[in-house]
Amino acid sequence: MIKLVLSTLIVTSALFAAPKPTINKTMLEDTFILYALDAQTRQKPHQASEFFAELYKQTSKKEYLYQSLRMLEQANDTKALSKSTHDALVLSPDDETLKRFEIIGLLKEGKFGEASQSAALLSEKTKKASDYLLYAEARFKLTDYNGGISALKNAYALNYDETTAERIALIQYAHLGEKKEAIEFLKNHIETHGNSKVLGKRLGSFYGDSGALDDAASMYEQTYDFTQDPLIAQEAIKIYVYQQNFVKLNALLEKSGVNDAMLLELYIREKQFDKASELAKKLYKEEQNPVHLAQSSVFAYEASKNKNDATLLKEVIEGLKLANSEMDDPLYLNYLGYLMIDHNLNITEGMLYVERALKKQPDSPFYIDSLAWGHYKKGECSEALKLMKQVESMIGTDEDEVKEHLKAIEKCKIKEKQ
Repeated sequence: MIKLVLSTLIVTSALFAAPKPTINKTMLEDTFILYALDAQTRQKPHQASEFFAELYKQTSKKEYLYQSLRMLEQANDTKALSKSTHDALVLSPDDETLKRFEIIGLLKEGKFGEASQSAALLSEKTKKASDYLLYAEARFKLTDYNGGISALKNAYALNYDETTAERIALIQYAHLGEKKEAIEFLKNHIETHGNSKVLGKRLGSFYGDSGALDDAASMYEQTYDFTQDPLIAQEAIKIYVYQQNFVKLNALLEKSGVNDAMLLELYIREKQFDKASELAKKLYKEEQNPVHLAQSSVFAYEASKNKNDATLLKEVIEGLKLANSEMDDPLYLNYLGYLMIDHNLNITEGMLYVERALKKQPDSPFYIDSLAWGHYKKGECSEALKLMKQVESMIGTDEDEVKEHLKAIEKCKIKEKQ
């Protein structure tokens, strides 16, 4: 027991005798940096500014001072920003970064004249793009658009920045009335330094506003090719629709895939039934809308050169039956029924589909014609003729198919009498 107590005392004494850890400047700096970054993350700019200010006091590193001022700018605390900047400039009157913060403070305070004078001196001294931009901002605040444009062009000449390019063009177009110059400026920038989503849309809008719709559509389409942004493709599509330029509309819709429903309508309009069938099939797989299945089946039949092909007919009729089991559209009910009647594929069943269509639209001459054709196929010539006379009274015999049906049924009636 004595040995155990003695051992414990020795260990305890050794612990108390160990030197205490000291907090050095590096550890303190790292800790405050963490505090400052945490305040930034939590959207506490004032708190972050205080930590950076403390770091500057302890280390004299200017970057911490600048960060403290940036946080005040972010907090939109103009009063604190101006005071802190003024105090810092007393100690470092030639510090260019502090002068920039001073100009920002003056702009925020509405002291545009003072800001302009300071920015003019600073930009003349540094020849930096950022300082020309500050000077431009001050001139614009004073509604001196020519002076602002001149400063922007000085900044642009240093780096050909696209944001600056867009702003130059906007000021020219909207405030100086130099629309042709603005368009030419953006056009040259894009040709020389490359396109972008922002600049392409801006130039496209300038073209459109000035009435140069071909140039606008071309610019939007070029920008879509570069960015693959479907919203930009839509701008070109609107113009092609307005112009009824179906060739270019077709090509853009095919390559972009931004509006398959419109493309399907275009295929139908142009009687490109093979493409319409494939696109409708694709839409059916994506949306499971039975109308698209019916469309795909109908257009497959219409596109076929051999409409008596057994495999084709089987696929078309199966597709239409499935579609009609999920909807009750008289157009597709009649189409299915007429196909079955005309190709002698269960005439009685085909007539049932036509009758369903007639329940929906009893006065449709085309559905009545289908029913008459069914009676004709079954050898019921009197009933067929009665129905065809009804069709004739409604729409005449200008339709080739109606004319052919009436002729065949009348012959059938004559033979029936004999």
